[in-house]
Amino acid sequence: MITRLCFVDVVLWWLVAYLAWHVPSIEMRVDDLEQPALKYRELVPESTPQPEPPKQELSQGKCFHMPRSRCPQEGVKCTRVDAVSVFCCDVDSFRLKEALQIVMTQNTTNLHVLNASIEELDVSQAVFRRLVSMAFTDGNIGKIVGQFPKYSPIACLNISNNNLTTAKLQPSIQRPFAYLFNLTILDASANNLTEFPLSLVQSNRKISIDLSGNNYLPCKHFQKAMETNNSSLVTFVNYKRTFCALDLRFNWFEEVQIVKIDHLRVQKELNASCRNIKPANINCTCVPERLELLGKGVTNLVAVDCSGGHLTQLPTNLPPNTVKLNVSYNNITSLQAVSDDPSYEHLRQLIVDHNDVESIVELEGTKFIDNFMYFSISHNKLKTIHTYVLSNKFDMTGIYTTFSIGGNYIHCDCNTEKVLKPWLLENFRNIPDYRALQCLHGGPVAELPEAAACHSPRDWTDYIYYIIGLEVLVLVLLVSKVSYDYWVFKSAGYLPWPANKMPRLPCDWLCE
Repeated sequence: MITRLCFVDVVLWWLVAYLAWHVPSIEMRVDDLEQPALKYRELVPESTPQPEPPKQELSQGKCFHMPRSRCPQEGVKCTRVDAVSVFCCDVDSFRLKEALQIVMTQNTTNLHVLNASIEELDVSQAVFRRLVSMAFTDGNIGKIVGQFPKYSPIACLNISNNNLTTAKLQPSIQRPFAYLFNLTILDASANNLTEFPLSLVQSNRKISIDLSGNNYLPCKHFQKAMETNNSSLVTFVNYKRTFCALDLRFNWFEEVQIVKIDHLRVQKELNASCRNIKPANINCTCVPERLELLGKGVTNLVAVDCSGGHLTQLPTNLPPNTVKLNVSYNNITSLQAVSDDPSYEHLRQLIVDHNDVESIVELEGTKFIDNFMYFSISHNKLKTIHTYVLSNKFDMTGIYTTFSIGGNYIHCDCNTEKVLKPWLLENFRNIPDYRALQCLHGGPVAELPEAAACHSPRDWTDYIYYIIGLEVLVLVLLVSKVSYDYWVFKSAGYLPWPANKMPRLPCDWLCE
């Protein structure tokens, strides 16, 4: 009995020792087997297709993108990167179509084509219909034709660095991007676009757009996109490296300047300045007019509209760099603020139509008179037009300056006919409505007749010419009479009757 217990104890101790020695090795083998199994499950797609293709999360404003180092081996143009992604390199139209027919499946949602030379990229092809991310980069695309189908699932479109122009990207008839309602990321950087794709950003969805490297997109298009009601939904990727073309307008020439689009975000500050216009609570509106090179940098110029506000005087404390002011349909009687208020320093356009202004003399010597490009004061109460105020303005700026004065009824006299009428006819190119300037008693100033304007009461100096004529006539008659008497005396020997009847004078002996 004792021998059996000892044998059992020995067996148990031997079993414990065996397990203690071999269990770690068994655990390592299990780990070694499990790790390859995990990797295998990651690479092998599920055999059962999903009802909807999985949507890949796209970040940092980029579509599905692969580096050139991952291009397929020589002789192979396209390869499958994973279950839903295809990558192609160095293809033309024919080879791309041929390769996609082989590697694309119903589950493919991501496509990146690197360095494609394609004359016409037809985006309406059936092979693109299920794509969520579509990228054609670093190639040369002659033109994009066709149209993405309605309800296209494309959320990210990358067409960067393809030498695309606006004509190639947006044909006027086909409108290839009209139905990209799910698009949230557009990368059109490093091309030669000259028009902003406003149709892609004017929607109620969030969209990130990269237009860096297209330096000749008009700044006014970026500005329009930023000023829309949905501007907060538009995010510009590479914002600090995105530039636009600025049309610089001076008095007589234009120039193009490339500036950062960061200059365009001024509307918030502008609204704050607009609320400070005096008198208060007149509900003026202020909007960016354009960009211009003032001093050493590019400056946002402002247009202010205070029309129909029941004003009796010009507003003051305008926003900085106000170049346009519209105060039409008010009751303004004086333009003195243009001379007194420093905020009018940069004013180039002044519209004072339908007010009660009686004179423009207050503008004499102001910077506005020297620099204005458009001045409209039609339908006011002007009594006369002081031409000396505008003496050399039209000669300096030519056709780039416009002065509108129609609808005023002025007092017409001889000075009007001699000075104002010739001035209107001489500067008709700068005064397009000069024929609408009327005389108080009727008729256009430009057609004022001299006889009707230049007349005054006569005095004795008006008859001086008649007196001189009569004296000349008497002198001629007297000379003729004396000559006749002398001829009679020489031929007949007797004096004329008046001479015979005249008494002899003491001095007659001198004649004898």
